[in-house]
Amino acid sequence: MDLKRLEYFLLVADHGSFSRASSVIGVAQPALGRQVQRLEEECGAKLLYRHGRGVSLTPEGEIFAERVRPLLTKLAMAADGLNQNERPLSGSVTLGMTPTMMSLMGLPLLQKMRAIAPGIKLNFLTGYSGYVHEWLVDGRLDIAILHDARRSRHIAVDALAIARLFLVSHPSLAKQLIAPHMASLPVLGLQGLPLALPSGSHGLRRTIDQATTKLKVNLDIQYELDTLTLMKAIALAGIAHTILALPAVADEVHSGALTATLLDAPSMETRLMIATSLNRPLTLAGRAVLEQVRPVLQQSIDSAVIPLHMRLA
Repeated sequence: MDLKRLEYFLLVADHGSFSRASSVIGVAQPALGRQVQRLEEECGAKLLYRHGRGVSLTPEGEIFAERVRPLLTKLAMAADGLNQNERPLSGSVTLGMTPTMMSLMGLPLLQKMRAIAPGIKLNFLTGYSGYVHEWLVDGRLDIAILHDARRSRHIAVDALAIARLFLVSHPSLAKQLIAPHMASLPVLGLQGLPLALPSGSHGLRRTIDQATTKLKVNLDIQYELDTLTLMKAIALAGIAHTILALPAVADEVHSGALTATLLDAPSMETRLMIATSLNRPLTLAGRAVLEQVRPVLQQSIDSAVIPLHMRLA
């Protein structure tokens, strides 16, 4: 089976169009179509639906793509490291993270890579999950950490961690709301509280909205802010509450400047995913960085100033 045909098939499937795939790889559209058609003949099954909007995978195509993709990835990696003693790891790798994850593991990851592969230059971009997703799709990032992202024709995702969510408040507001003996707050208790939250295009907000909509809780969102700094400042000023995972406010909670109350009944949590672009294969340097994300995150969780209620997936 021709490897080039397999690569062409996956590119067409990922882009959802022969014309878009043709422009990316620089192969004429008719020639690309013939290669995919010959692959279908070899397989004895139609792999793609052709329609007015482009193409989509048939059930047989989905199965075939799931089988072929990891094989091509392993083949591309076959020669990696064979000459490692002569050629130390080098290159530039760009990572995108939410502000919470950057505060938790940005510096530890930089220090780790500096110790084991000083030739790799790390570049970090930080923003809310929706922005980081856009940067990854646009090709500005090699690796991204996102809230509740799903695989698409542009990105591959893998579960990284699960973090419980907390109502974050100024201590004076928390005393008005929560009795001293209470260790948590039911999600229904969010009804009517003044809140500062991210806008709806970001993963954390979608998680909050899904949980509260299911329980028919009407949130009083007084401020929509796509900046963690200002959201924390509003909580510190006692203007409104916010909802965050503990790594975002660990220092403030540890010092007593803010109070964090676990949201429960049902528990509210956000799933963090590690994502890479299907259109921008990782270099050897990128894979070396990717291999360190989980152990560095675990070390950061273990060494935090307070328990973070966060675990690796």
